[in-house]
Amino acid sequence: MSRWLQSSKKYDKPYSLDEIKENYGEDTYNKLKSDPVHKWRADNGIELIHKEPSLKELKRIWENWNLMSDDMKEKSDKKSQELFGCTNEENYKKLLEEYK
Repeated sequence: MSRWLQSSKKYDKPYSLDEIKENYGEDTYNKLKSDPVHKWRADNGIELIHKEPSLKELKRIWENWNLMSDDMKEKSDKKSQELFGCTNEENYKKLLEEYK
């Protein structure tokens, strides 16, 4: 991929709870609103590295996380430390191992 194309990517914030309900329905909404990771992401519009159903989705989230501002990354790392006891980068590396 060319350098220009890489730099033209923009951060895509996680869906709000209302957007989750609209796009995925009531069942998914009810499940995710009670999950601390998904609720925090939805409430803050900030990505947080966490266990995903597929390696492809984990990599998508990681790429999106890297597009965030430094301030957003700092907030995300603080929450990651609180929830997982490690930074997002450390968590990403651990989760990658689970897909091998």
